Amino acid sequence: MPISCKLRLLVARVNLERAQQGESALSLRRLAAESGVSLSVLAALNTGKSQRIDYTTIDHLLAYFNTYFRVTTSDLLAWEESPEREDHQLIEACG
Repeated sequence: MPISCKLRLLVARVNLERAQQGESALSLRRLAAESGVSLSVLAALNTGKSQRIDYTTIDHLLAYFNTYFRVTTSDLLAWEESPEREDHQLIEACG
């Protein structure tokens, strides 16, 4: 999948900050309650099984994580060119 969600990394960063402050770890259940994003959506994003993400979900997650540290869309989502596309471009270039 060319677009992936880096939710797992952001939760890990939050948990590092929380541990340094002596607070308990952030679970997906707690993230759901505090961010307004459903637990099922968070679980799908966390495991990489989600096929899409709504703008509202992105907004809620960015707003939540920005309470801990500066986060942008590129911190949450990553795009990588798929191997099939690279092969297709190579074939076109070689003619």
